[in-house]
Amino acid sequence: MTDRPSIDELELSDAELLELMKNHGIDRRSMMKLLGFGTALSFSAGSAAAKHDDPHPPHIDSYYGYATPDANDIPKKLEPDHVVELHVILPNPPEHQPPMFHFAPSGLSVDAGDIVQFTFTAPDHTITAYHPAHGFQRRVPERVPPFSSPIVNAGGAWLYRFEKEGLYDLYCGPHHILGMAMRIVVGDLSDEDIPDYEDTFEGSEGPPPLLAPFSKEFLEHELHNFTAFIKGDNEDCEWVWLTPKEILDTDALDPENIQKSDGNVSFDEVLDDIDRADISHAHEQ
Repeated sequence: MTDRPSIDELELSDAELLELMKNHGIDRRSMMKLLGFGTALSFSAGSAAAKHDDPHPPHIDSYYGYATPDANDIPKKLEPDHVVELHVILPNPPEHQPPMFHFAPSGLSVDAGDIVQFTFTAPDHTITAYHPAHGFQRRVPERVPPFSSPIVNAGGAWLYRFEKEGLYDLYCGPHHILGMAMRIVVGDLSDEDIPDYEDTFEGSEGPPPLLAPFSKEFLEHELHNFTAFIKGDNEDCEWVWLTPKEILDTDALDPENIQKSDGNVSFDEVLDDIDRADISHAHEQ
């Protein structure tokens, strides 16, 4: 009987091994099941294996941006041009006023194509565009998609690339009703470039019906109706939190002022324009 080399002593190329499998009636799917997917990968061309091993390149989606649980772990390719932090600040003393939720800065001027990093210093925030797809009056340029971040953990970050020039009003989904809104000016806008929604806060009957950024009057109306339903007639309900309309309608967030203020308007400057804002809050600059 002729001595045959053991399986371990056989030296076959991938092509020869595939041909041997074919001649013995073993198809590729069966061999992958026998050997396991990882082993079967060695039968593939080297380029396919290399492609499998390559990490996915980082990408900022036009709808969903780019989220990371660690703000210190931003890919070099996505290094931001600007940073905005999301804050909650407590009143002083605590029983005097409710907390304030805000973006810092609250007004920002950027160039088209710039990447803005939103850093979460507290949990339970989003960065969401005012867009009809989200049920609100459009307050971003035409043909800009209804982008939004997910809710990112404290210490994490979300990045978005602002490609199209224009005026962008943004809000935090969980804290929108509490006045957490900001404005970004993209590009060098002249008076003729400022859209009507800059100082127009109007909803529409639809379809679908669209809301404007919440105003104090609207929220007090809803608060009155709700408390009247629970407790009976209830007059003079007052909304004690700030509202997104109050924030976005300040002189501090006028597009021209944002562009003149070194492209950066603090929350303090916004508060200075709101008479009923409680300046006893220990807020950040």
